[in-house]
Amino acid sequence: MLLSSCREKKEEVFNNTIAVKIVNAQEKFLDNELSSFGTISYKLKNDITALVEGTIYSFPVKDGQYIKSGSVIARLRNLQLEIQKSQCLSSIEAAKASYDLTSAQYNESVLAVESKLLSIEKSELTIKQKEVEFKSKQKTFEKQKSLYEIGGVTDYNIEQLELELGSLETELKILRKEQEISCLGFRKEDLIFNGIVPSEDDETFHKQIVELNTRTANAQVASAKAQLDSAEQQLKSVELLLEQLTIKSPVSGIVGQKYYENGEYVNENEKILTLIDTSSVDAVIYIQEKDIVNFSIGTQVNIEIPSLNKNVKSTISEISPIADSQSGNFSVKASIGNSDNLIKPGMFVKCRFQKNEPEQFPCIPNTAIIQGTDNSAKVICVIKNYAVIKNITIKEQKNGYVWISDGIEKNEIIVNNPSPFIREGQLVEIIK
Repeated sequence: MLLSSCREKKEEVFNNTIAVKIVNAQEKFLDNELSSFGTISYKLKNDITALVEGTIYSFPVKDGQYIKSGSVIARLRNLQLEIQKSQCLSSIEAAKASYDLTSAQYNESVLAVESKLLSIEKSELTIKQKEVEFKSKQKTFEKQKSLYEIGGVTDYNIEQLELELGSLETELKILRKEQEISCLGFRKEDLIFNGIVPSEDDETFHKQIVELNTRTANAQVASAKAQLDSAEQQLKSVELLLEQLTIKSPVSGIVGQKYYENGEYVNENEKILTLIDTSSVDAVIYIQEKDIVNFSIGTQVNIEIPSLNKNVKSTISEISPIADSQSGNFSVKASIGNSDNLIKPGMFVKCRFQKNEPEQFPCIPNTAIIQGTDNSAKVICVIKNYAVIKNITIKEQKNGYVWISDGIEKNEIIVNNPSPFIREGQLVEIIK
């Protein structure tokens, strides 16, 4: 009787129905994002140097000050360059005077050559006139000689005519020699000797003769012009160096550090200022080793800057090739435009990365989980009104829900908030 009584009570407890609330496993998209944190870092750093040595007499910028591209950063003074400029100006004045003098001398040489050419032409005319006179006198002598032979002219007259004729002949020879002397340097053979082909055109030949006989003067003009050009070029060089004493910012940015103050002497190519270019900044984010394999350069990232209440979309521009030795994380950089200069280096950022395309998985509230870990857990399913315990594999847990990659299927009935007294195989009653 005692054994029979115990068996009846046990069967009664086992067959007791327990009321449960349920949920259906619904397929939902898993937005496979990774959230992380990071900071803003400057992208470029520019060290501005003094190209010319000098003493700083104006250095108006301050640490942390924002500077626009082209703004004057500092002004230096170099007394030696100022003295060199004065010397160059004096040299230019002297060179100009020398150039003007040689130019005038060249013009005078041209006129002298022109004058000599005219003189040669005049000499030729004189020779022609003397030749005419000589021929006329010679005819007169021949006539008088004929008269002399018949006694019509005295010996004295014949002797006088002979003297006059000889005098004219001698004078004619002297004129021809003088013309030969005057023509030295004005002949075709002189042109040929100096490498100039004589032209058949009279005007061109005239120019060739002028050029030949003014070479020295022309060379002096060219030399004076070269000296003037050299002096002007030297002045330009000094002025260019003096311009470099006014140091301007090549880019826009924030003054990171000043290395000199007013009154200090700066050597050539010395760094005087470090300027941080903030026209574009980087968001530096750290990602764990297990997640870095899901990302590559070009992966889209959503960046939130809480201090500015600003959201920015960007892409990964750089991934460190080596993990940090202490944390084991990889640093990732994403570029952000900063034309308004509101984003400052050091600001805190929140980032969300899309690992891959969203997938659908059975999803249930996390209140339906029993004996759960990070990757696996158990749930109680209702099959034909009986409780059945199943092992599941967890894909992701967030926002109060669990996405399951293995263990249950879509639309399966799961006990929500299961009682610890439920046993597998127990009859359940579903309540709303």
